[in-house]
Amino acid sequence: MTARPVDAAVMQAFLEAVSPMGVEVAVQVLTHVEQQLEDLRRQWDLQLEQTRYEARLAQRKYDAVDPDNRLVAAELERRWNAQLTRVAELEQAYAKAEQEASFTLTPEERAAMQTLAQDLSAIWQAETTTQAERKQLLRLAIESVQLDGVSRPGRIEVQIRWRSGVVTRLEVKRAQPREGSLKTPEQAVTRIHELAADLSYAQIAEELNAIGWRTAFGRPFNSQHVGYICRRDGYGRRGPHMLKSADQAT
Repeated sequence: MTARPVDAAVMQAFLEAVSPMGVEVAVQVLTHVEQQLEDLRRQWDLQLEQTRYEARLAQRKYDAVDPDNRLVAAELERRWNAQLTRVAELEQAYAKAEQEASFTLTPEERAAMQTLAQDLSAIWQAETTTQAERKQLLRLAIESVQLDGVSRPGRIEVQIRWRSGVVTRLEVKRAQPREGSLKTPEQAVTRIHELAADLSYAQIAEELNAIGWRTAFGRPFNSQHVGYICRRDGYGRRGPHMLKSADQAT
């Protein structure tokens, strides 16, 4: 399957996810999650405080017992140790839960998210942004993209798994053979034909790039690309570069 419709769908989903509105919703969700975590922390604190109190109470009872009453002292010591074990277990569980669930946004991080959302679309579209940089941006947000081009004829099911754990499901139309195939702009091809009799391949490429035209893959023209088009369209033996070579041969 061709990747172009899938790439376009994933890119659109990414830009929508990091749009100002999308970021605002995400921040609101995170604020709600932070509140839930804070409520959970308070519950842990209350439970720990109660368990520690019971351990202190067990210690006081043990300290107050007559040492000669060994049976009672042994039982009180057992209860005290059990409470101490319970405190240690709760403290470990609390620390683990805090480590796994802790997620807070500082005011600076919130501001940075909003600024990024405002500028990211422009950064993505900028000519100075390379494909490698765009891929890096995608990897920061997306864990994986899974495709199913079999279940539904003529369609591609796309499953985007974000690094947050959320899964987005999309569906795009499968491109037909030669549909949307990349082509050199017709205006550029016509101009190549017009210049082929007078300029070298490198000179033609230089002029096309000065106008701002790009190849089918969005890259600047070079002499090899121009030469390929000239030979393909029957202009391969024209131009001063070829005449010069012929003169030198004679």
